[in-house]
Amino acid sequence: MRTDTTVRDVMHREFLGVSESDSLPEAAALLVDEETNCLVVVRGGEPVGRLESRDALDALLSATGVADDSDDTPDPADRTVGDVMGPPLPTVSPDDSLAAVEERLVSEGADRVVAVDDGEAVGVVTDGDALAAGAPRTGAGAEGFGEEAAAGSPRSDGTVLSAAAAADSDAERGAEATMDPEAAERAAAASRDEPAGTDGGADSVAGAPSGASTQGVCENCGALVPDLVTANGQAVCPNCREI
Repeated sequence: MRTDTTVRDVMHREFLGVSESDSLPEAAALLVDEETNCLVVVRGGEPVGRLESRDALDALLSATGVADDSDDTPDPADRTVGDVMGPPLPTVSPDDSLAAVEERLVSEGADRVVAVDDGEAVGVVTDGDALAAGAPRTGAGAEGFGEEAAAGSPRSDGTVLSAAAAADSDAERGAEATMDPEAAERAAAASRDEPAGTDGGADSVAGAPSGASTQGVCENCGALVPDLVTANGQAVCPNCREI
């Protein structure tokens, strides 16, 4: 994000302006034709007011008697911009930063500012212009952006990191780390040597006489041991056999 962008870099040098003496109906027609909600009122080159669409509409309705039942309402054609214009828009210098523009927009509750140089309006910057140009955000709201999500909180990809799942993964890693390397190697070799159709040595254990020793997974605790034995119709490790 650029932080050296100024008003001069993004301002519209051609903006919609009217004078105080302009006809109000003509100014209202300009608002409609240009699909905008505000005109800058200038005197010479100096910004002296604003004509917002709601003010123009209210004045025209009042002049036609729609919003006012009075019989002495003025003719709409006689109304001028100066009759209904509001206070001037906030002003900034062309050399001001976009951060300064944003502060003025927020503090003044406006949707645009007028760039003034030597007392003359030279451009306009809207809130959309400031946003599109990447004006840095002010105040809180960006703190903590990009930090890792805590366990149990939604992550950026929409998933949730489960504390229970993390604990299970840690337990599995711990079991792998504490397993006897020689036993693991023997288990892998036995798995490769088993004939097709066997299920991890379960058949050989089931067919072995009671008390016979073989390698496999304990049906009681699930441990992989090199000396699995049969007891009470189950293939168990020596520890489970003693229970």
